[in-house]
This record gives sequence, C-alpha cells and structure tokens, in this order.
Amino acid sequence: MSVWMACVWGLLGAGALEAHQLRGDIARVRNLPWRVRGELPLGAYFTALALRLALGVGLAAGFGASGQAGGPVGVMAVGIAAPKVLEQLAGRKLAELQAAGEEPSAPGPVAEPAAPTEVEGATGERN
Repeated sequence: MSVWMACVWGLLGAGALEAHQLRGDIARVRNLPWRVRGELPLGAYFTALALRLALGVGLAAGFGASGQAGGPVGVMAVGIAAPKVLEQLAGRKLAELQAAGEEPSAPGPVAEPAAPTEVEGATGERN
C-alpha cells in the first residue's frame, strides 16, 4: 500500500471516530455542542478536530509505510486509535507522574526465578 493510500484510510478512520463522537455529543446536549453554553466553542472544536485528523493521518502514514498495518482495515484502525497509540508510545503514566511533581519510583530488586518444579511424566521419568 502506498503512503498516500495509508493517509486516506487513516483520515477516514479518524474522521469516522470524530463523527461518532459528534453524534454522541449532539444526542447529549440535544443541539450542536458549540451552540450550547458551557460546551467547546466552534473555533476550539475545529482546532481539536484538525489536530485529531492530523494525528490519524500521520500515524497511519507511518504504520502504512513501515508495513506495520497490513491493508486498508489495519491502517484505518490506526487512524481510529491514534490518540491511544500515542499515549502508549509516549508512556503517559510517566508523563502524568512528572506533571504531578512526583518522582517515578525506582524498580525494586528483582527476585530470582524459582527453580522449575519437577514433574513426573507418564513413563515415571522426572522432567
């Protein structure tokens, strides 16, 4: 698959997720969300939308070019999951700890693995 096709599929995936979320927001507030006081204004909504679509396209291009997402459905799934993929790749938990001013704890001593248990087989031999 070409990088351009991966970009298109990633855009479709990210767009599908955004459409689904907008549908849910419309059902929740019974109007377009940017027309309701206390919700995201239209300018901020479009900025967030553009960033989300760019994330989907960018990650889909990377995964598609490297062959990590095999085919249109895989690249589309990357476009859908782009924010979660980035959270996992960036180690969000570490970033949250650092933002809270806490130092990540150093890993404790590693226990030695237990010796394998001997199991008696059907022939009476010990493994």
